[in-house]
Amino acid sequence: MRFAASVAVAATFASGVLRAQGEVQSRAAILLTLPSSARALALGDGWGAVAEEESALFYNPAQLARLRTAAAGGSVQRYIAATTLASFAVAAPAAHGTAALGVQLLDYGSEDEIISSAGNVGTPTGGRVTAQDIAITAGYGRAFGARGQFRLGAAAKLARQQVANLSGSAVAADLGAAYSTAGGWDLHAALQHFGSRLTLATVSAPLPFTWRAGVASPVVRGLFIDRFSLRTLAEVRESAGGAATGVLAAEGIWRAARDGLGLAARAGYAIRGRGDDRRALTVGGGIRLSRVSVDYAYQGFELLGATHRVGVRVAAPPRSP
Repeated sequence: MRFAASVAVAATFASGVLRAQGEVQSRAAILLTLPSSARALALGDGWGAVAEEESALFYNPAQLARLRTAAAGGSVQRYIAATTLASFAVAAPAAHGTAALGVQLLDYGSEDEIISSAGNVGTPTGGRVTAQDIAITAGYGRAFGARGQFRLGAAAKLARQQVANLSGSAVAADLGAAYSTAGGWDLHAALQHFGSRLTLATVSAPLPFTWRAGVASPVVRGLFIDRFSLRTLAEVRESAGGAATGVLAAEGIWRAARDGLGLAARAGYAIRGRGDDRRALTVGGGIRLSRVSVDYAYQGFELLGATHRVGVRVAAPPRSP
């Protein structure tokens, strides 16, 4: 009966995350719905319309087409219930578009291993049970039109859960589209995580199929001070088993005249369903010096404290024409 106890541990870990997000039905590979970028989290995790980094792979693969040079970045945060949430992605121009490879990880930590038996509550073995969710995603985005205003993308992923010596996997795909108007508006839409069920021992559950769509306003420049720009955005999204979410966000960026220094301030406000423990407001900021960026995001919970996410990104020099 050891395997049953192990699966129960994983279910306990995952249920804490599900409750915090207001999910009403169980879904496998819940990490696919969790933040994958410090910059995105500061914007309420609704930045699909303006995504322009390698982490666009996790939000809308069509936006990978915006990258004009190779880049790599990662971020990590201490999530709820002593879990650790992290992601890493790398992207580079390829075949008239941009290809990317990314990894997402949710480490649940460990619990005492207990062997269950008939008539007993359970007997500790002295060992520890560890659990992890991991997803590996490969994607491609390409721009079309005279200005590259149309963008299409697709991604394939392998989601895997491991608990002690037990494991289960599922495969899924994403599709995305984006469009930039001549007036500076950006639109995007994506379908994510549609694929097979994930089975672990005797427990089987579907992946969290998600749809999202968003819009970003034109950039407003010089609104408060010289070299300062401001952009607002909005997104709606829904994952199977949960309620639809709406996000309003804004990003302000100040750039120095010559040395490539940039400072960013970000905030997002999410309208969520009942039972979601996450606070509505997320905030963050970032600093960029030449081709290196460091970003930070803060997310609070009503009962579970707060989380802080830090990310680092490095971009290669632009290619010569």
